[in-house]
Amino acid sequence: MCNCIEQIGEKIEARLMEKVPDNAEISRGFDTGWNGTVLNLSSGRLMVNMTYKLAYRAVKKNGELAKNKTHLDCSVAMAYCPFCGEKMGVA
Repeated sequence: MCNCIEQIGEKIEARLMEKVPDNAEISRGFDTGWNGTVLNLSSGRLMVNMTYKLAYRAVKKNGELAKNKTHLDCSVAMAYCPFCGEKMGVA
């Protein structure tokens, strides 16, 4: 199983750190790292996750559209690494 997500993430972070001013405080929580990844609890590995979003306005009983939008989404974990194409199955 590949380590592309971790390895490429480290390279990107090193590149971005060149632009960070000296003595700056780096956030190490959820503000830093890949957007759209999930932790696979079975394998302990990060997996790529894409979310499809849909928004709509429902029709009220009187035929008018509702004022607010309703949001739906569906997340899909990728079966293959987006960088090297290796299968990202459970270890």
